[in-house]
Amino acid sequence: MVSTYHHYISSPLWEGKRYRKGQFYSPLKDMREQTILVENSKENKNDSYRQRTKYDDQVDCYFSSDNLSSLLGNQDSYLEGKLNSADDVDCYAFSYIQRSFYDRMGISSKITIRLENLTEGCDYDLLVYDRDGNQIGIAQKNGDGSREWTLPEWDHNRDYVIRVENRNGEAADTEGTYRIQITEERTQNRTQEQSGVLDRTVREDTAGYAKEVDRLHDEQYHALPEEDRYQGNESVEELLKRMASGERLGRQELEYLKIYANLHDIEMSEAAGRLQNKLYSEIVDRLKQAGMELEGKAWELEINAYGKVTISGELTEKEKEQAEKILEEEFEDQLWDTYMQASGMDSEKYRQISAYREISSFLQKATGGQYKWEDIYKDTDKSGHVKIAGLPGKLCELLNSQESNGKYEQLRDDIFLLWSAGGWTEESNQTAKGWTDFRVKYQSNGTKMSMVR
Repeated sequence: MVSTYHHYISSPLWEGKRYRKGQFYSPLKDMREQTILVENSKENKNDSYRQRTKYDDQVDCYFSSDNLSSLLGNQDSYLEGKLNSADDVDCYAFSYIQRSFYDRMGISSKITIRLENLTEGCDYDLLVYDRDGNQIGIAQKNGDGSREWTLPEWDHNRDYVIRVENRNGEAADTEGTYRIQITEERTQNRTQEQSGVLDRTVREDTAGYAKEVDRLHDEQYHALPEEDRYQGNESVEELLKRMASGERLGRQELEYLKIYANLHDIEMSEAAGRLQNKLYSEIVDRLKQAGMELEGKAWELEINAYGKVTISGELTEKEKEQAEKILEEEFEDQLWDTYMQASGMDSEKYRQISAYREISSFLQKATGGQYKWEDIYKDTDKSGHVKIAGLPGKLCELLNSQESNGKYEQLRDDIFLLWSAGGWTEESNQTAKGWTDFRVKYQSNGTKMSMVR
């Protein structure tokens, strides 16, 4: 009898590694039974490749899998997800850590990523990006309605992002689900000596890799139907700038960006455009319902790691207080995520600030604001293992337990991530200051809203 394990996940963090020895690994990660990963988009987010993976503890009380690599263990394993709107996108991490070992042993491997179970009428794309955000695969249609893509032979990456998006921009099937399967095929066909030479050549030939990526992109462009092929003169950068300004691009332009644009640049432009097209108008409409007319008034807002919204500018004190309450309760999360996605900050800073926010938000709710990040310190048990201390006893017990649910596992990862950055020492106060002083900032001139960098 084959056992089935359900893990509730959202988005990826392809560098969701452990930062110190003695960290707990769930035995479920290494099992070869069928695994079914379920995207829990109501609780978690996976709209960006950099958003942290979080876990629902309804089924799996252990740390599940922050990565789709667990699907390789069994050919019947899959991830089940769904798009919640026409503009929703889902991002997942996939790390093929076995590749370097196979290369050394003279084993060729072929990885195929498959998107299936689509409701009739749905037209979803599955795209694959490498660690640097280069698009290296767009799944092709099969005769049965599914789509799949086999990683090219010249690609020897380990870490990928898989992105699912609505191709036609029409209403998505918010009730139906899609499935992602990842299968592996191995062939012994080289000596270890030959493999070592090949492995070094591939890893060192960055110019050759870039040439192959360019060749693939040109092939994808010329394979498009004539009606989908962009014939304009604007560059990728110019098209992205238009998108960021809130302009709706045409189908040809979007297909062009899908092929040639870097994932990080796409996400930045999507977030900035979403602010102009949707979020700001929703905020203005909601404040109007509350009796506030903001047209022609200049005002600013900032949000700290605890989710506290502060407003300044040409509003009365009563309007400021009322607007702060509404934005905190209804828009704070969207404003934070949009800013972070569009900020362009490097991934290390992004992870540190996100971790600090998660810890701060949790402590605010769990302790009523009595404890903060600054109260946490390191302790060492008799075995020499580092322990989390400085918080109430029960809370420390949960964070240090090897049988915590996914929520506490993620918080513990966040704490160790910040510790690894050196933010707990006097010498590194400047590093920690970057987290504690960080604010998401916006300004409005009365007709539109922009981010303050």
